[in-house]
Amino acid sequence: MITGLRLYRRYRIILSYINYLRFSLRKLFLGFDFANSFLQGVDKYSIQLILKKNGASIGDNCDIETGLIFHNCTSYSNLYIGNNCHIGKSCFFDLRDIIKIKDNCVISMRSIFVTHVDMNKSKLRDYYPAKQKQIIIERNTFIGANSTLLMGVVVEENSIVAANALVINKVKSYTMVGGIPAKLIKTIK
Repeated sequence: MITGLRLYRRYRIILSYINYLRFSLRKLFLGFDFANSFLQGVDKYSIQLILKKNGASIGDNCDIETGLIFHNCTSYSNLYIGNNCHIGKSCFFDLRDIIKIKDNCVISMRSIFVTHVDMNKSKLRDYYPAKQKQIIIERNTFIGANSTLLMGVVVEENSIVAANALVINKVKSYTMVGGIPAKLIKTIK
């Protein structure tokens, strides 16, 4: 049994480096966007290696699931994930600006992080010029499935964002918010 586990760990490490090499070759010959789309189909161990080797800061004991989508980036240097975090399947990260996820956070599946607004093809751009702001998720927070966090949002420590919430404002510590747009549901004691 122990020998089988050791072989499996070695296999995972070798596969991760093979996928990193495949990513790097795609990036070299076909560009970052093409390589970036490759990331959606690799296993969770390869994702961490590829993200770290291309600029992301990822802490210890993190569980990052598959199917992640990264947008507006030429590297992953605007992504900061602290220690002991979970990122669920099929999350979307707009990396035009910084996304910081601090220690002990859970980001549930299909959550969306949007760091910019740009109406460059519309005449509305004259009224609403392009802008971008970072998103910060403080320690010990939970982001429910299918939640959307827009630019400039700060989710303070020890708070909960309910599933399917649209967060457009700061979430205060020890609170639970939910809805569209997200509003205070209750205070956590």
